[in-house]
Amino acid sequence: MSTRNIFLVSVVIFTWFLFVVPDSFLSKDLGGTILTIVAFLFGIIAGFYIVVTTTDYNSVKNILASETAGWISLHQNVLIYNKQFANKLSLLIDKYLIQAFDPEIIDYAKLTNAEFENVKTFVTGLPYKENLSSVHQNIRNNMDSIITARQQLTVLGTKALSSFQWTILSALAGLFIFSLYGLRTGELFFNVVTVVISSSVVLILLLIRDLDLYIWNEKTFGFDIFQNVFKSIGQLPYYPAESIDSGRVSPQEKEYRLGRYIDFPKSNERKIEIKKTG
Repeated sequence: MSTRNIFLVSVVIFTWFLFVVPDSFLSKDLGGTILTIVAFLFGIIAGFYIVVTTTDYNSVKNILASETAGWISLHQNVLIYNKQFANKLSLLIDKYLIQAFDPEIIDYAKLTNAEFENVKTFVTGLPYKENLSSVHQNIRNNMDSIITARQQLTVLGTKALSSFQWTILSALAGLFIFSLYGLRTGELFFNVVTVVISSSVVLILLLIRDLDLYIWNEKTFGFDIFQNVFKSIGQLPYYPAESIDSGRVSPQEKEYRLGRYIDFPKSNERKIEIKKTG
């Protein structure tokens, strides 16, 4: 379920709580003390987690931009070096990128190793041409930059927050919302404020989750930059069917490839078909 849908569901649930949770079941002194302390701790910890996850998130975005730029430059240099080799490389890169869409960004460097090794073996096996030595060196430099980017992605391919840290953060969020409902007076304004603040707490948790999984604003760096590589190497853009079905991405191209699982989860094999719109 998308972040927006979860947020809207939380608004409905918190509104429903207004009718089932009694007013003022906490004393003002006790509830106010709990609310102040919990709000202070939640604000500090949530702010710290946002900083930590945002740092890793920005690093992954920059690394992905470097890697995809490396793929484009690699293909262009091989195209200068030998057109037939470039056509073969295009197919290998295409296979690699298609495989890269199956896992989430946080896992894809680890789960595309076989496809990457095929590309690396092909590139290192290119015959040396003395008259194109500078281009050959550029090809090796491109490959080195891609290898470096993948190593960095492997290092960042773990969640910044552990289960224990999520438990503490969720417990503080729960106590904060509990205190809000316990201090309600039954007035309309207080009820509205309670629902808004409670839903905002959920939104903060969802934001941290999306940053931790590198899926916040994923259309730009999780889909678009890869489509640019497809186009550069002479292949049609590609999208997994489930990403479109779940609303994570909406293809803007008039012609693209759609990959759909044949027998998931027994097999990861996909049937790829060409879609045309407009």
